Amino acid sequence: MRSTFWMVALAVTTAPLTVQAELEICNEANFSQSVAVAYKDGDSYRSRGWWNLDPGQCDTPVTGELKRRYYYVFATATGYEFDPAERYSFCTELSGFSIVGDEDCEARGYDKSMFAKIDTGKTAKDYRLNIKAGIFTALDSGSSGGSAATPPAEIVYTTESEARRILPLYLPMENSGFFGEPFSQVGVFQGCAYEYEDAFCSFHAEGWKYYVNYGNGTEDALLDALEFLPVGTPVAFGGDMISYGDVTVDTVIREVSYFPELDPYQHIREAMMGMWRDMTDPTAQILIEGAEWTDMYNGEPAATYFLQIASGCDAGPGGPVLLQTNPEDREPYCYMIDSVTDDEMVLFYYGNPQPFVYRR
Repeated sequence: MRSTFWMVALAVTTAPLTVQAELEICNEANFSQSVAVAYKDGDSYRSRGWWNLDPGQCDTPVTGELKRRYYYVFATATGYEFDPAERYSFCTELSGFSIVGDEDCEARGYDKSMFAKIDTGKTAKDYRLNIKAGIFTALDSGSSGGSAATPPAEIVYTTESEARRILPLYLPMENSGFFGEPFSQVGVFQGCAYEYEDAFCSFHAEGWKYYVNYGNGTEDALLDALEFLPVGTPVAFGGDMISYGDVTVDTVIREVSYFPELDPYQHIREAMMGMWRDMTDPTAQILIEGAEWTDMYNGEPAATYFLQIASGCDAGPGGPVLLQTNPEDREPYCYMIDSVTDDEMVLFYYGNPQPFVYRR
């Protein structure tokens, strides 16, 4: 259950951390841009514009906590064409607009523009998008004989940027072993919660769930900082093990660092996160958060399982596979991951030819 990791020390301060909940777009090119956004609004899509941004300027097209994972962005600039690698069409018009629906744009008197898709991460409450010059193609000025294509823009996602802003966290280790056996581990951050007046944060690693509680030896400043870390962030963490049960460990944590090289399947884990409808049962849903799967019936939570994504399972198909463990009896279930898209997830249980199909 133990593994080692390397960490750069950073003292935790008690200064409060403030995170504004919003979708912020910043112009990091050396020319002015006009920006539009689109997103799912109920059963339809809505596109809105414009926000005019000078070089270095930011604005917030969406305020408040983000309720969606995917947003779409389009920009115009004099002498340049917005040129994302993947294109999604939405309706726009020259003047300020808020348009419902993404179909029949021209028939309805609108322009059709090609937007870039932005993945904010399922549990992100805020997100900053930096639009750089690289996502534009310079238009032919008449002297070069053609367009000058530039590399794709660098998109900074909230999960990574927030992880690198908050981590690493490090507290002095003079009392290492004071509360229990020292340990170090790599795994997935499961978030912080309040239950029955008990406040705690938790991690998943190798089929175990590690709890760290306020008032139980861990410095409050470290836990305060973890409250802003996105669920599902791959981390290395260490401290003292106070006690452990069948699948859980109570700990005092002294260090946490960002560990993106945890496994090659992090992108699949992020794509799975969120609420899904079971296509065989209209009353059933599943909620995937971090490394946990919760069955829902008529909107009420039922059983919760621990999740791992691996290269394969015993006597089963090749990977990637989803390993679902019942924490009550540690009974494992192995599913082949057939596909995960924005709107559909298809799994095959080993030995069953019928797929399990889930949709948003």
